[in-house]
Amino acid sequence: MFKQKEIPINNDLVLIGGGHSHIMLIMELSKRPIEGTRITLISNEIDTPYSGMIPGFIEGMYTWRETHIDLYKLCFKLNIRFIHSEVLEISAINKEIILKNRPKIKFDVLSLNTGIQSSNKTIKGALKYCVPVKPISKLSNNFLTEIKTNNNIAFIGGGPASVELALGLQKRFKNTKSNLKISIITGKNGLLSSFPNKTRKVAKQTLQNAQINVIEKVEVIEVQKDTLILSDKTKLKIDKSILSTNGMSPEWIKKSDIILNRNNFIIVNNKFQTNYNYVFAAGDIVDFNNQNLSKSGVYAVKSGKPLARSIRGFIQKKIPVPYKFNKNYLSIIGLSNGLAIATKYNFTFTSRFSFLLKKLIDQKFVNKFNDLNQDNNYIFRNLLKVFDVIIQNNKNIPSYQMQCRGCAAKVDFNSLKTTLSKEIITTSEDAININNYPKLYQSVDMISSIVSDPYLLGKIAANHAISDIIAVNSKLISAQMILQLPFSNSEINSRDLEQVTFGATEVLKLAKCSIGGGHTMIGKDKDPVIGFSVIGEKKSVNNKTLGKLKVNDILILTERIGSGIIFAGINNDIIDSYYQIEVLNQMSQGNINFSKISDRLKILSMTDITGFGLANHLLNLIKRDVGNTGLTIYPDKIPIFNGVMEALSKNVRSSLFEKNFNSAQKELVYDREIKLIDEILYDPQTVGGLAFIIPKEEKIKQFKILKENKINFTEIGYVNNLDNKIRIK
Repeated sequence: MFKQKEIPINNDLVLIGGGHSHIMLIMELSKRPIEGTRITLISNEIDTPYSGMIPGFIEGMYTWRETHIDLYKLCFKLNIRFIHSEVLEISAINKEIILKNRPKIKFDVLSLNTGIQSSNKTIKGALKYCVPVKPISKLSNNFLTEIKTNNNIAFIGGGPASVELALGLQKRFKNTKSNLKISIITGKNGLLSSFPNKTRKVAKQTLQNAQINVIEKVEVIEVQKDTLILSDKTKLKIDKSILSTNGMSPEWIKKSDIILNRNNFIIVNNKFQTNYNYVFAAGDIVDFNNQNLSKSGVYAVKSGKPLARSIRGFIQKKIPVPYKFNKNYLSIIGLSNGLAIATKYNFTFTSRFSFLLKKLIDQKFVNKFNDLNQDNNYIFRNLLKVFDVIIQNNKNIPSYQMQCRGCAAKVDFNSLKTTLSKEIITTSEDAININNYPKLYQSVDMISSIVSDPYLLGKIAANHAISDIIAVNSKLISAQMILQLPFSNSEINSRDLEQVTFGATEVLKLAKCSIGGGHTMIGKDKDPVIGFSVIGEKKSVNNKTLGKLKVNDILILTERIGSGIIFAGINNDIIDSYYQIEVLNQMSQGNINFSKISDRLKILSMTDITGFGLANHLLNLIKRDVGNTGLTIYPDKIPIFNGVMEALSKNVRSSLFEKNFNSAQKELVYDREIKLIDEILYDPQTVGGLAFIIPKEEKIKQFKILKENKINFTEIGYVNNLDNKIRIK
């Protein structure tokens, strides 16, 4: 049998923005991947809202999750790199993207679908005092919080967004805010000016029935904190104003070398190409082929497939097929009363069927991306629902035992015990003392790609390795990198090496060290695998009291744990991806700040918490003590990441959980019934915190030092007289 030829990565296709066009694009390209092309999505949001459902969310018809597409999970499932970052500038000629607080990204082919902002240029005070409808992501995240305590609310602009949001807001609060007053100031063109007369008439009557004040053909001149100044010289008292005007491009677009029209939208041809044929754009950010299309989500959605065809054709050196939009699309405006206005050509139809059809279309669109396993009969089944025929659809329960990454991908402790020599396994400290050099300690650590962002992976891997040196109260003096890169051409390898090294160097610089060399190789993993061999020098401290633990000495844990559970839950599609944000922040910061003050603390024994979980690391900690002591711990006091309990309650466990449990369970003694939180003891960590013991009589002094230096810490237990066992309270 002949082996299939492996294709190296030869092209970096980078997508900026997680808008409707791009999520359609990646679905299309994932059906038939372009050989040798790696796709990277850069977005400043982990979840992208579907604009058509946000009024329903404001109204209370949908939950926040039901109206958002999880970009991280979508990319994870479709084998696409995801970089959570903010774009500051683009140099198309140099094929570079400048990002906030991180190294620039290089590309071979680029596509832009970033969305727009509500225009605030012509209205004085709008930027300072208004809540903008666009970008829609900021509206969906902040809107209800912004107006929760307000009663007089005004929408500036007479488009469909103002109509739907005003009606949704009125319905949500009509029973809880008796003094709620909502106004719409339409601007000089009036309400729904681009729609037929019948559509405008129905919308206006619905607004009046909902007691929403419509001020037509009047503009807002100035927005003050509690007042709107109108063009007819009247003033309107408000608590909050919502800016729902025509869109404008984000400021950073103007810094690029891509040609823009006079309104600063990107000019593209009928193949979605800019003045650089390797730079594409779609959605609200573009002026498509000088057609002056309205900024409608419909056009963004319809752009996805032809954009994918154009990019595929360009990369494969085929002639792209020109595309032409049909401007006469079906528009449906929800009225928050069980009805909706459907408009196409000059026909207008208001009915419950229109409302149910809109609901079906919207839910189908979002579910297509959040549930890649949905069956092809989805539309048929839901059309039956439109006619009041309800068919139950039970989802398959996914497996929660996907192989974990990061430090959770290590070989389990029992396998090591049965294979390696006793001298290695029973090493008491996290780093090994180098023979004949009593002050030098060495460790080596390697992790797989817990994230697909190579810069962030470099930071995490460096922090993970350094923690072993910190755990033996030493100062890092040498670091060598071990790096496996994906099978790629030389240019792609250079890009990945630059990203990983930049991230690692940032961390090592904080530890006052640098990369002194190392080894690189090519492997079959789609993302880098990175490790470090590190050497530290023991600090000159006067508290060499190892092996002198006393009953009631205090056990401290820095930072939170639960990273293995969080990523297992996210990657198995059980919990939301936004839970990873605080986990990655902790991993990126590591334990370097603690190392700067560790020699001021009276530390009797210390370990870092990594792949074998808290229980096994604590067992190792007490086995170092010659006095045969044990530990009492309180799992309820252990600091955990947000989302951990939700994941545990849904039966999520990391792949190393069971083996960590089996290694530790015989040495744990329970004084109570087992609780769900106890499972946190066996969760593998990547860049976990540090567990250490201090003398009980030093508690006040030690806690003061930790607080003054802003170290996150928790007292989770104390030393007992059990022989190398842990008591669970």
